[in-house]
Amino acid sequence: MRAQYEEKTFESYFNSELSNRKIFYFPPGQVQEGSMGADTVAFMKNRSIWRRLGYSYWFKLPFQGAPYREMAEEMERQLSREINDVPDIKGNIFFQYKRSEFMMKASAEEWKYWKKPYFRYEIYPEQQALLEHLHSKFSKRVLILYAAPAIRDVSELVDLHIRQQLISRTNFRPAYELAGHKRNTFVSPGAHSWACSEPVRLDPFNFEVALNGFDQVEADKQSMIKKLAKEVESILLETSFAQPFELLRNRYGLDDLELVAPLLKAYITMSAVRQVTGLQWIVTHAS
Repeated sequence: MRAQYEEKTFESYFNSELSNRKIFYFPPGQVQEGSMGADTVAFMKNRSIWRRLGYSYWFKLPFQGAPYREMAEEMERQLSREINDVPDIKGNIFFQYKRSEFMMKASAEEWKYWKKPYFRYEIYPEQQALLEHLHSKFSKRVLILYAAPAIRDVSELVDLHIRQQLISRTNFRPAYELAGHKRNTFVSPGAHSWACSEPVRLDPFNFEVALNGFDQVEADKQSMIKKLAKEVESILLETSFAQPFELLRNRYGLDDLELVAPLLKAYITMSAVRQVTGLQWIVTHAS
């Protein structure tokens, strides 16, 4: 049975709950509502790009009437101040959100592993290949996770959102563990999984413990973000997502930003990655 809720609603509620925890930083361009939403495209030289970075469409000074270069330079200063206010960065997380199916019948393909109702989600080859490529590049520097809720309908989703318990009802699985599989199945968050088609039992994964595994602190936050964006861009251009990503790069005029506003370019690059792949980037920092 297909879960009776929208995947974007789950994403929105999940991000809302995560943002209430003071150890996470949501970079501009990574949140669906407001700044640079994943499903909206705008020309870099159009004012809507600034609105999607958190500024209203009708700009107040210093933006109003400013040429494109001056606007980019001012935004670079704004972003620099913002990231400098963030405590030292401990690590980066990429979330690939999934909407689970709830399997209730004994005729379900993976029933024999559970012998009771269970959740499952599909693993798409192109998406999985990208996540594996990212893992091979970043290894322990970036935590790359599938996130799928163990819920059945929108009433349950809204209730968990109101009580701020959605994260505790989400099943997390490192993407690299699902290499070669078409589906992942589970009965509850935090428990073991059965990955299929060639069945493999995967040990329980604890998201909170994994967060504590980031043992290095990155003090030069701007350099880290710019380097991360360049490395992710390089990887994406080697995958099946290269063509749509190139279209967005050209549309945003990212090459023009390299010398003028490199931090702004990094944020917009990662926003374009999110638009093309659905991959959510979040930063965890020292409390």
